[in-house]
Amino acid sequence: MNNRSGMAHVVLNFHKKDQFSAKLMLELLMAADEGTDCRYYLQYGNNISTLEIHETVLKFMDQKDATLSTQLPDIKVPQEMIDNDPNLLPYEGNHAVRSRAQKKSILQWNLCVFKYIQNLDSFLMMEPDCVILKKAWLKDIYSAWESYQGPVFGHLKKGLIHNQYIPTHWAGCSLYNCVELRKLPLEEYFYKRYRNPWWKYRNEAGTVTADNCFYGPVISGYDVSYDYFLHALYWKETTGVNDPYQWPLDTFEDRSNLIFCDFRTKMNTGEIVDRFSGRLPLMHGVKSDRAREVMLKYFYTREGERQSEQKFQISGPADSPVANNDTYVTIHDLKDKFKGERCFIVGNGPSLNETNMEPLKNEYTIGLNRIYLNFDKMGYEPTFYCSVNPYVIEQFSQDIDALRSIKFIRGESGKHINNKWNTFFMESVGVHDFNEDLGNLEWCEGWTVTYCAMQVAYYLGFETVILIGVDHNFTKKGDPNKLVTAEGSDQNHFHPNYFGKGIKWQYPDLDRSEKSFAIARQVYERNGRRILDATIGGKLTIFPRIDYNDIFSVSSKGRSAYSLNEEGESLFNNGDIAGAMNAFAKAIKKAPGYATAYNNLGVVHVHEGDVQAASVCFTKAFNLDPDDRSVVINCGRILTNCENTDDARKLYNSYLKKNPDDEEIAHLLSSL
Repeated sequence: MNNRSGMAHVVLNFHKKDQFSAKLMLELLMAADEGTDCRYYLQYGNNISTLEIHETVLKFMDQKDATLSTQLPDIKVPQEMIDNDPNLLPYEGNHAVRSRAQKKSILQWNLCVFKYIQNLDSFLMMEPDCVILKKAWLKDIYSAWESYQGPVFGHLKKGLIHNQYIPTHWAGCSLYNCVELRKLPLEEYFYKRYRNPWWKYRNEAGTVTADNCFYGPVISGYDVSYDYFLHALYWKETTGVNDPYQWPLDTFEDRSNLIFCDFRTKMNTGEIVDRFSGRLPLMHGVKSDRAREVMLKYFYTREGERQSEQKFQISGPADSPVANNDTYVTIHDLKDKFKGERCFIVGNGPSLNETNMEPLKNEYTIGLNRIYLNFDKMGYEPTFYCSVNPYVIEQFSQDIDALRSIKFIRGESGKHINNKWNTFFMESVGVHDFNEDLGNLEWCEGWTVTYCAMQVAYYLGFETVILIGVDHNFTKKGDPNKLVTAEGSDQNHFHPNYFGKGIKWQYPDLDRSEKSFAIARQVYERNGRRILDATIGGKLTIFPRIDYNDIFSVSSKGRSAYSLNEEGESLFNNGDIAGAMNAFAKAIKKAPGYATAYNNLGVVHVHEGDVQAASVCFTKAFNLDPDDRSVVINCGRILTNCENTDDARKLYNSYLKKNPDDEEIAHLLSSL
């Protein structure tokens, strides 16, 4: 038994349909310090054989003082009460009918509460849709309860009846004073009914009837949920009258500042966390699992309770603004964090075996799907990681769990992921839409995880994105997106066991992937950024090509074309026009097929007023890469300045056929 100065008790009631949320809730309870001695009672409402989260439950019971039970009190509602139910009859006016199936669920909840009222002196009731929002959360609740004299302590909910807001019930997830509640004839009212005290007010003006108060003319432990029933029965028994307007309803204080219930909340996860984290101990009615995931990350990183697990580092160059920084990182913290930097998206094609990965050790990288099979050769993990295919995530969740990279994972597959602290769970929207702002934790899958990675890189602020290992070529082909089981070693990826024998995988949809890639290129270039393709032997033709080895190589003939071009851009931005022109010229000499360098040299010539030289450079760049948005704009402007508007119009029209949503080029066309 428990007393006011003793151990706190918590009951977590869950069912097979909400096991994923229950799993997150248990993980959150393990991460958050209660601030007081506590014993947990896990009440599973279905046959134990349907329990799928055994590992999490066992881990919880190993770390906490906890028991698991599926037993409920042996109370059978009389069949006569079920068959002859006045609440199911039709009534004139307002009537919130509940079916027998709904009442069965209500009864199970009521029996759970009744069970622990009989067995304990107090307990806090919780469900999987709760979220813990601060350290020492349970201590705050129980400490405030010390001086409270009522039967239930928590959010005192009100209803609008006869144009007046009056208390109608305590929220179900509250702290129950069982010593007081056992004075009531609780068991008796599982076997009989009494008149509903609220019923006669249901049709009066100024009454809102979306409330359990108006389920029917009679109530009992079978007819209405216990949070309403206990409120009504308590006042009937203590006052001797069965009329709410004769009850001293303002006797007890509402403690929604400690346990807040909001089933109809319009707040999103970010608003809940920003408003309540570190302030409100417990919130009930949060249907989105994102809030539990975010708070799990909060306790593991910000509160520092798990030193061995809390590191949320971003690896990369030593002068990174967040590298080697053990800080709590939200999705909003990452926006434009790497503005002006470059990163590499590392695909999983066979060309990866021909790619020297060592130079990327000090670069920002985004790995995809099963890139970890290459870690032995790489010697490091990527900075970021993306996975979107549900079959990959389900089959290899343990491998994904082990990654220390900052992870972006398909939200619907989050139930397979245990380690949430370094993971953002993304919801998919649109077909080919490029989401420039991931602050709402949404991206477009676009038929390939590489497209997701491009959105991540854009949100992080990277100016230049370089693709490697994106071969865009499959030796074994089939119907796009068709699910198959591999029968032998994998020839389509860098490792034979990538999708090896017995592994489920889907054929790629290369055509729709290309459409997505074209949109990505358009978005990047429209905003002064770029995606380059350095895949060795790759078949993708959407992005400007660059020699991977040329990015890093330094030979007796001088620096790489890539580095020379970057130097030229920096010199131009700093006003060194002669230096920029020299650097771009060297880059072109080093790599005659480098369209970007020709385009940049053309920009310098425009700046110097040499339109003819600029025209030559832009034409060369266009011939090398006619889909380069910047080149198209520059060529069009040169043609317009030379009063060759017909050719400019043809140029813009040709581009817009492939990129119809480009508003700037559409505006340039309309202005001709």
